[in-house]
Amino acid sequence: MLLVIDIGNTCLDIGLLAGDDAIFRHKCPTTSPAATDLPRLLAPLAAPPAGAVIGSVVAELGAAYAEACRGLSSGPVLQASSAWDWGLRLDYDDPARIGVDRLAAAAAAHRATPDGRATVVVDAGTALTVDAIAAEGTFRGGAIAPGLRLGLNALSAGTSFLPQVEPAATMPLLGKNTPDGLRSGAVHGSAALVEGLCVRMAAALDSPIAIFLTGGDAPLLHPHIAAVHTCDPDLVLRGLAFAYRRRTA
Repeated sequence: MLLVIDIGNTCLDIGLLAGDDAIFRHKCPTTSPAATDLPRLLAPLAAPPAGAVIGSVVAELGAAYAEACRGLSSGPVLQASSAWDWGLRLDYDDPARIGVDRLAAAAAAHRATPDGRATVVVDAGTALTVDAIAAEGTFRGGAIAPGLRLGLNALSAGTSFLPQVEPAATMPLLGKNTPDGLRSGAVHGSAALVEGLCVRMAAALDSPIAIFLTGGDAPLLHPHIAAVHTCDPDLVLRGLAFAYRRRTA
């Protein structure tokens, strides 16, 4: 079993993977002291993990979690880097600036895409990222927009009268009050943005595409995006595990 930790700006995912299968998951806010909880979370295991990999977009936390994992793992503990071999060719101005979460999701999705198709990965987290991977495995870049909650928070903070609301999976397209209008804009607007970007990316790639959806707000968006082929909450964890195994083989 491999211990995999994905540290995002808002949420932190801890998973234990046996091959590609997540047999344990724990999700919490990034601000929680989860590093000190790792011994308790892993206590029920019959044996320690055979290794650990940490992917972080919060620079100061990656090293802390790596240190916490070293006493809990029987194998190498590594922090993922964009310089790793992700099984992709990177067509990007500065590959070192690509978030490891984007690369991990891209690597896992590309592996699961049928031959002859390009891949589009939608990660609905703090930011809403939509990335394109050509059929032969070239990461072509993508688009980055505010995530659902970040957009709603910005509207509330940047205006005098718009209230703070939470997005909801079900709400009318045509909001009859301000809170529902905000929720519709967040969910239906984000869904329309994703669908439009996928159409344009398919044209740019000149290929049929497979669309993968992941991230904390994926369950909110999934019912509203008809074109999604796979909704996989473990996509980043799978990609981190894949890159770790290539690194340690």
